[in-house]
Amino acid sequence: MLRFAAFFALVLGLTVAGPIRADEPQTDIDEVARQLNNPVGNVWNLVVQNNFSLNKGDISDSQRGKWVTTLQPVMPVPLTEEWNWINRPVIPIVDAPIPQLDGSFDRETGLGDIAYMGLLTPAQPKGFLWGVGPTLLFPSATPDELGTEKWSAGPAAVGLLLNKKFMLGALAQQWFSYAGDDDRDDVNLLNLQYFFWWFLPNQWQVGMGSPTIVANFEANGGDVWTVPVGLGVGKTFKIGQMPFQISFEASYAVVHPNTFGQRWNFRLQLKPVIPALVKQPIFSR
Repeated sequence: MLRFAAFFALVLGLTVAGPIRADEPQTDIDEVARQLNNPVGNVWNLVVQNNFSLNKGDISDSQRGKWVTTLQPVMPVPLTEEWNWINRPVIPIVDAPIPQLDGSFDRETGLGDIAYMGLLTPAQPKGFLWGVGPTLLFPSATPDELGTEKWSAGPAAVGLLLNKKFMLGALAQQWFSYAGDDDRDDVNLLNLQYFFWWFLPNQWQVGMGSPTIVANFEANGGDVWTVPVGLGVGKTFKIGQMPFQISFEASYAVVHPNTFGQRWNFRLQLKPVIPALVKQPIFSR
């Protein structure tokens, strides 16, 4: 209960940071609802997720739950009139069971590894939307057990179809470690998020935006893949002049690690629109 109280207090504090001006194009609430689901959209927003996962394996009932709250500012910056650079850092706060050498589990709470993804994307795309760029993973976890203790980097790409009725696409990141603690396993990790939303009247939406396929290629054969499927519902509305989106999703990993890993995941996600700090192209003719 304290986790949810802190979660909502944080979001409420962020949403009063500053309203969107009425003369800005974001005030078209139907368009905002679509752009808040678009990974390469032009609306600045703060994605706040609270995830609760139920794990399964040789572990007691009291240790099955894993909590992850993430702050994900989405900050599109216009480079020129033709190109945007999408900044997407991910800052996780984790409370998770940690396997011990004697086969038991302990719990640790703290900051996880911070990730950053930058995507170059057309500013005025037509039809198919896309973006490509680098992704980085920093060994910021405190305590160390909540992270990889490795510096990692790799490519990222997104592709999607978006119109007034639906959105369909996928966002992929691949990390390879290149430095860090030699006593920890190397990182060779794929993160593939797929999403589908059907837009309904009055800014409602149904579909899925959270299932994330994970492949840890450094793990044993039966522990490599986690493949969830899920369903969710969302709603976009305004608090004063501030567009705001809330969604809830549940997913089950139909393919999951044999030893220990995610089975069920429940996600509550909030997205307040935040004022854009950069509105004009950085490089003008």
